[in-house]
Amino acid sequence: MPKDQRSFYRIDVMMPCSYRILSELEADASPLPTSPEVQYIEEHFMQNLTQLDKQINNAISQINQKSALLATALTAMNSKINFILHTIDDTQLTRAIPQRLVNLSGGGIAINIEEDIKETDKVDLLIKPLPNEMPILVRCNVVKITPLNDGTSDSNVALSYDNLSEDDRRKLVYFIQAKEIEAAQQKRKNESV
Repeated sequence: MPKDQRSFYRIDVMMPCSYRILSELEADASPLPTSPEVQYIEEHFMQNLTQLDKQINNAISQINQKSALLATALTAMNSKINFILHTIDDTQLTRAIPQRLVNLSGGGIAINIEEDIKETDKVDLLIKPLPNEMPILVRCNVVKITPLNDGTSDSNVALSYDNLSEDDRRKLVYFIQAKEIEAAQQKRKNESV
């Protein structure tokens, strides 16, 4: 189903959105939790934090070769930061979801993906359309892959939601309608000037 034939209204919008690509085998072996749990979000969607933690640990190892005292102090500070990260609640953690431009509808989404992806892959999405609501965690099927032809391996990938709850679909439709009203009001304002 091409992205212009998805059900419900579509809108291009910036919103918190993170993704994780899984092969069919990985998706079968790793079911989604029923709600977006903090540990699951940290483990699978906060890759930047994981990469940063590895860099910090590598740097501390190198510093330890020159100064054990400094390495001990840095390790203690890193442990304290990790402790603080583990004590924050899910509403604070979801503020760290990166903003990206998406083409959003109640039936699917299209996003630019930097990694290699196949039509048989599954994509787990973590999106947060409404600031005062829990994020939406949903597994998606790949519908269409369109290379961006910008000299990179990036592609625009159209996805359809797999088993999106009605409550989450309502959140998306409400968000889309609010953005359409906002755009119409802005258009009227610009025309009256």
